[in-house]
Amino acid sequence: MKARILLISLLCISMGGMAQSVADDDPVYVLDSVVVTQTAIGQVTPDRIGVITIAKGAKAILKYGSQAANGVVYIETKPFARQRVNVLLSSQSSAYDSLLHKYGNDSSFYFIVNGTPVTPVNETGFMTLDRKTFRSLQVISEAVLQDKYRIMDKKAGVIITSTED
Repeated sequence: MKARILLISLLCISMGGMAQSVADDDPVYVLDSVVVTQTAIGQVTPDRIGVITIAKGAKAILKYGSQAANGVVYIETKPFARQRVNVLLSSQSSAYDSLLHKYGNDSSFYFIVNGTPVTPVNETGFMTLDRKTFRSLQVISEAVLQDKYRIMDKKAGVIITSTED
């Protein structure tokens, strides 16, 4: 009798757990390329978020399994997105790669994406660059940056063309 009660209890607990996972309609959360919980996402302050992308469908399920049936929310922090874009630009332009190595980071660069200067308030055009949207990059010297754009506090200019505005 005790064995039956134990077996029924285990079955009920198992069924309850399955019902809970089936009823769970949360998407998969990916923060800076790492799958995390919704709680971890809640700890990222909005001013640190660079890019949010939502994916749904067969590709998401193929990549993350059945738990991605409700979609995947990709979130990149600004530092992570900036690093990703720097890797992309370095791979696309040896001149950019040389500048990055010369100065150690991109804080000395003045970025212009699709004719729009990149500012702390307007980083979207820069943060969303990827291999699909990137078209071209032109490095301009400090002298040209000062003469043409009247920017005096940067060492180089980087003009980027992409397919997104």
